[in-house]
Amino acid sequence: MPALSENLLFYSKSSLFLLEINSKSNLKNPDSIRNIVIKAIERSAMDNETWKYSKIVQEPFDKLKHEFELDASELPIFEVQGELKHTLITTRRIIEKTSSAVIKVEIENIDDVMYGLFKGQIEKPELSTFRIIDLYGDQIDFQLETGKAAVGLIKSVNMVRKLVADR
Repeated sequence: MPALSENLLFYSKSSLFLLEINSKSNLKNPDSIRNIVIKAIERSAMDNETWKYSKIVQEPFDKLKHEFELDASELPIFEVQGELKHTLITTRRIIEKTSSAVIKVEIENIDDVMYGLFKGQIEKPELSTFRIIDLYGDQIDFQLETGKAAVGLIKSVNMVRKLVADR
């Protein structure tokens, strides 16, 4: 039986990207998840060069893979780095490190996300928090940059959740 092929067209600020996905099984591929989420962030977010604490993770990301002890098949997508906390959204988890603790939640264990009033002062970003409620009812807070950068984090969390659920 031949593999099903579906072409998805993604618009980026400067060009069009064509991504071919051979059946839904390819969505299990961390590279596919990462690429789809990054294209979605680029389509939705504004003025990412002005973000103070947040950024889309670019290759090479060996340092982040080591620092956050990522699995071999887990890829970083988006990070928020404040003075006291460093938060990473990956293809499988949300991880936040401080000098004394590491907090992790598997994307597939997220039941609800509350971003709160993330807009803040558009021209004066600050660090705030968003809350994850997991399948067990536990509430976990992670940092979030307010203003325009919040769109990047929100898009990354929501898209990874959707892609992981579609597997």
